[in-house]
Amino acid sequence: MNLNSISLQPILAKTVAILGYGNQGRAQALNLRDSGVSVRVGARTGVGFDLALKDGFQPISFEHAIKESDVVMYLFPDQIIPEVYRETKRFFKNGQKIGFAHGFCYHFKWIEVMENCQYFLVGSKGAGAVLRDAFERGSGLPGVYALGEENIELEILVQSYAKAIGLTSHVLLKTTFQEETECDLFGEQVVLCGGLMQLMESAFETLVDEGFNPEMAFLECCYEAKTIIELWMKYGPYGITQKISPTAFFGGLTRGKRIINEETKTEIKKIFKEIRSGEFAKEWKTEVDQNEVQMKAERERAKSSQLEAVYRKFNW
Repeated sequence: MNLNSISLQPILAKTVAILGYGNQGRAQALNLRDSGVSVRVGARTGVGFDLALKDGFQPISFEHAIKESDVVMYLFPDQIIPEVYRETKRFFKNGQKIGFAHGFCYHFKWIEVMENCQYFLVGSKGAGAVLRDAFERGSGLPGVYALGEENIELEILVQSYAKAIGLTSHVLLKTTFQEETECDLFGEQVVLCGGLMQLMESAFETLVDEGFNPEMAFLECCYEAKTIIELWMKYGPYGITQKISPTAFFGGLTRGKRIINEETKTEIKKIFKEIRSGEFAKEWKTEVDQNEVQMKAERERAKSSQLEAVYRKFNW
């Protein structure tokens, strides 16, 4: 795909409704506006509503935002989308374009797909705040998009939307709702929010248990994870072997496979199967129905942990 050939004109000819003014909604609304797109922000009274006002928008009801727009973006967390969607789908016009930043609700059928509407997703490979910061610096983030059904006119519009929010400076990859959803969940659970965080905390606790300074343990096991990822992204899996010390390279080579061993790989594959089968989605639905009790408990544990105390002591 020639990213330079993507034009802003298709999306400039439309009005976009951003429903939800949180992390992702705010970034996309601001980026769209700065790109010259007509934006309507739909928000309920509360923090998001007040922030939208502060940012110079005039937030309106979901109903009016949808009725005044050609493209409607549902930019809430996955567990919130179904309720808002059920409340607002009656306002859809024939041919309305319905978009998401993540394919979860569409793929797992948490929403009803309306036959007279067109569905798509546009997702940035980074949180909303990171997307906004990159956009303001004149850069952007890698992005992906998917169509509910193949339609060349819709695809051109979606690519234009992606350009307007800052996703065409590096990589814009066409995917499917299934692929985006399953890969996103897998990456979060196995690496980003599961494996990596658990590994950092376990390593930190091991050094502290051995009597080492908690601050030293934090620097070695947590802070340096950031620097090594930055090196890896800049130089790649081969190049990084030339950028770290021979001692570090040999230690990782001979010990890393004891951490990621055959037992670990079996568990990784099991996690993927749970995603593919819909088992995780059912488990997540149960957690939502039970008022997110496990998540609340973990937040309280993390808040009072020694790792959190050391993190705050450094005042990052």
